[in-house]
Amino acid sequence: MSCRDTIHLICWYLEGRLSSAVETEIKRHLEGCSDCRLVLEAAVNTLDCYFSPERAAATADTFRAA
Repeated sequence: MSCRDTIHLICWYLEGRLSSAVETEIKRHLEGCSDCRLVLEAAVNTLDCYFSPERAAATADTFRAA
């Protein structure tokens, strides 16, 4: 699997929406590609921040203030 294909499928990979065969290909690619591991790490960190309890509380406070 190429870097382009891996990066294109990262979100679906994180959501568990890929077939086991494609997931295995991505895992194999990630084992040998530090650049794609960085993209994966950035995606995970972004999603963690977006869905964090602190962000949810801040969003709720914003709506209450309006």
